[in-house]
Amino acid sequence: MKLLRKSAFRLLLLLPFLMVSFQSHAQSDPTGSSPATTTYAITNATIVPSPGAKIEGGTLVISDGLITAVGTNVEIPANAEVIDGTDLYVYAGFIDGMSNTGAKRPDAMERPDNLFTPDPPNEYAGITPQISVLEQLNVDESSIANMRKLGFTISHTVPYGRMLPGKGALLLLRDGTHPDDIILKQEVSLLSQFVGAPGAYPGNTLGIMAKWRNLYRNAELAKQHTELYASNPTGLARPSQDRVLQAFYPILDRSQPIFYSASSLLEAQRALRLQREMGFRLALGNLEQGWDLIDELDNESVSVFMSVDVPEQPEMSDDGDDVSEEVAQLEARRLEFYNRHMEQFDALRAAGITFGFSTMGVSGSKIKKNIVSMQEFGFDSSEALAALTTNAAELLGISNITGTLESGKLGNAVVTTGPYFSDGSDVKMVFVDGHKYEYEIKEGGSSDVSAEAAAGILGTWNYSGISPQGEISGTIVFTDETGELTGSISSDQGIYSDVILSNISFVDGTLSFDYSIDFGGQSLELVFVGDVDGNDFEGEIEVAAFSTSFPVTGTKEAPEQR
Repeated sequence: MKLLRKSAFRLLLLLPFLMVSFQSHAQSDPTGSSPATTTYAITNATIVPSPGAKIEGGTLVISDGLITAVGTNVEIPANAEVIDGTDLYVYAGFIDGMSNTGAKRPDAMERPDNLFTPDPPNEYAGITPQISVLEQLNVDESSIANMRKLGFTISHTVPYGRMLPGKGALLLLRDGTHPDDIILKQEVSLLSQFVGAPGAYPGNTLGIMAKWRNLYRNAELAKQHTELYASNPTGLARPSQDRVLQAFYPILDRSQPIFYSASSLLEAQRALRLQREMGFRLALGNLEQGWDLIDELDNESVSVFMSVDVPEQPEMSDDGDDVSEEVAQLEARRLEFYNRHMEQFDALRAAGITFGFSTMGVSGSKIKKNIVSMQEFGFDSSEALAALTTNAAELLGISNITGTLESGKLGNAVVTTGPYFSDGSDVKMVFVDGHKYEYEIKEGGSSDVSAEAAAGILGTWNYSGISPQGEISGTIVFTDETGELTGSISSDQGIYSDVILSNISFVDGTLSFDYSIDFGGQSLELVFVGDVDGNDFEGEIEVAAFSTSFPVTGTKEAPEQR
């Protein structure tokens, strides 16, 4: 009895401390949204640890943000959430070689009064290499979640701007409340592009190249002066603090590459010319036309990230059509261009050139479709997977921590309902840095809409929003005249009228569709995703070409108003 009384007394003394400990633990997650465990075991799955390798009936364990086990004879931790992987495929998380994912386009600098056009301020000329993309980063940017849903777990994100927008960073495409939550590595690149200053120097390609050479040479001199002063300052003027030139120092010592956004053949050739003159490490990002560059790309100082933006297959006249010789020649040239574009991926691979993919300016709804279409021209699924994983990791210098499913690497993985590049395969789960994101698989594919669901959105909807160009409004009309949901969108501002919607999906209150409009003579892809609540919807329109999005709301018209 005496022992029991002593134990009870000790418990009473400890009770306040236990309560404080419990309350502190509870308050660490005021939202109550933290997972019950940070350990996951996907069992009995087809695991593809690297391109060309496969483990049937395997188990992958992710714990506290890292992969801790992969194989067929794996001990499952007692605290793991066990996920039945029967009929599922598991891949390493995809890596985007260059994009604006997570960045928000800043407001353009207004033209200064009394602008001296031969020598405008650096900010107006777009010469801001000292800027980090982290200054533009917005953790709530919809592009982060959109790319993650496609299987991307890491993005090499570069800033918006003109000639020299600034430094890129590697981001983990996970949720966060602060930019620090999603940064994998800061200042991994310096972005350059052939975008001039409006109405001022350097305003064209020749001016940009001349200015580029001038900055590079001045940076070399400034760096030499700084190093001499540091070793022995006697008799030397104190070096000036020029942050624009200092941003080139990691480029000069080759610890950091220049990423040139060069989509066309001519832009790529000009970037390669600068590289040969200066000797810096170069990465061609967002390259669309690389078929005539194979010999030049066989250079250890040049990395390549091919754009996944491929042209639409041109429509050809039927053999029986009566077409003019001019039309026939035009169609033949279009087909030749298309074939050269699509054949280049396998040609680069055959030449031994390692490349990753860049999604800059591409609608998310087209990324997988475009990569799959490359396989019709000899670029097989293992090579496509390598471009998304191992190649990208190697070129970005992070193959020691990601790119494959290996014990000790980051807990980044993609779980799909079938082989990723096969028809009908959907992303079911994505793990980023050990955080699990699960997606609902829609019956019959992403474009199916049940008759009951379709009835809820049929009719005319009035929408409005604030785009980067200002206020927009118009109507969206959904119809079901042939047993299949169709729709069109029009603008009150006269920008477009009765544009046909595609990939319409309406499942569990979530509505999505995409459409194309003419913008300055080019086709611009837009994607809408939002939630419908009765006669109202709220969502966002993503503009892939600018890697940005803006909010849109809408209300359904009452039938008697029509």
